[in-house]
Amino acid sequence: MLLKQVIIIGPSVERTKGGMASVIQGLTESNADAYGYQLTHYTSHVEGNAIEKLSFFFTCLFKLLFKRNIALVHIHTACDASFYRKAIFASICHKKGVPVIMHIHGADFDTFYSNAHKAIQRIIRRSLKRCNKVIVLSAYWKKFFEETICLNNVVVLFNAVNVDAFKSCSVIPYNIGAFLFLGRLGERKGIYDLVKAIDILVHQENMQHLQFYFAGDGEVDEVKKLITQLNLDQYIDVLGWVGEDQKKEVLLKADTVVLPSYNEGLPVALLEAMAAGKVILSTAVGGIPDLVTEQVNGFLITPGDINSLVTTIKHIYHSPGQMELISKNNVKKIRNEYSSVKINQQLFQLYNDTLLAGNKSLPAQLQNQSQS
Repeated sequence: MLLKQVIIIGPSVERTKGGMASVIQGLTESNADAYGYQLTHYTSHVEGNAIEKLSFFFTCLFKLLFKRNIALVHIHTACDASFYRKAIFASICHKKGVPVIMHIHGADFDTFYSNAHKAIQRIIRRSLKRCNKVIVLSAYWKKFFEETICLNNVVVLFNAVNVDAFKSCSVIPYNIGAFLFLGRLGERKGIYDLVKAIDILVHQENMQHLQFYFAGDGEVDEVKKLITQLNLDQYIDVLGWVGEDQKKEVLLKADTVVLPSYNEGLPVALLEAMAAGKVILSTAVGGIPDLVTEQVNGFLITPGDINSLVTTIKHIYHSPGQMELISKNNVKKIRNEYSSVKINQQLFQLYNDTLLAGNKSLPAQLQNQSQS
């Protein structure tokens, strides 16, 4: 069987941290050939100096320009500069007559769009309308793109998890007094709110037996400075960034994952935490309410509500029986709805549908390829 060639455009999976890189890595490791596809990843961005970034961008650009017999291009993007770069790739595909799927990962795409100049908003709308499909991560984002940007090509595809990789990480309720923050340390993820909540728990609520772990890059030095100022060094262990190999070790340290973000797409960190049987304490933003049902999978608060953070952490600690039930619910939910096998199957069906719908507009050689 002749495999249809799909180009995946997105950041390096080796040199870029975060959910987008994790999604791309999971996709490139899938059994795409069983569905008739051969996936090739073109790296469009790396974390590094300006020269390296430009080098990878232009290398990706030239590869795309001169690559022949492409059946489909699957572009992964966030906001701001990431989107502008990817819009160039989408425009090239449009001119070549190659179908494009734009996969939106940006946690604050709504803010990015609303703050843009009207001329830039028109460019954003035009770029997205030219795509055959726009993938978003939740019902919240589907509503935003359809109602605010007036798109009619939006589909929801959840981020996926290799559930078997995390099944050994569930230890509840043995670490009921330990809580893990897993993500980039910074204001957007609510890390400073969490530190303030810990300060209240330790120094006002007298809960010195609690332990907190912060795993992630970002504003590490600033967070450590605040921790020291509040005399919380013995209660908070700042681990820094943890790679895939260390992630399971970190998940064994705590029974609850806390992510008090101000905006999100659909955090891979929460999906992996639920696959590991962790209780979730997060905020009702982006796609998180689609993932976490209150009292069933965890607890959702309003961003910035430090008092609710304090109250909920106390409730989790004093309710081990309920947390064991939530742990079981989360493992079951991820296995049934978010497993990589299930999500990849949906994606490859979307590839099929996209090629079938756009077949008449493809060059002759690609029509033959898409039918083989």
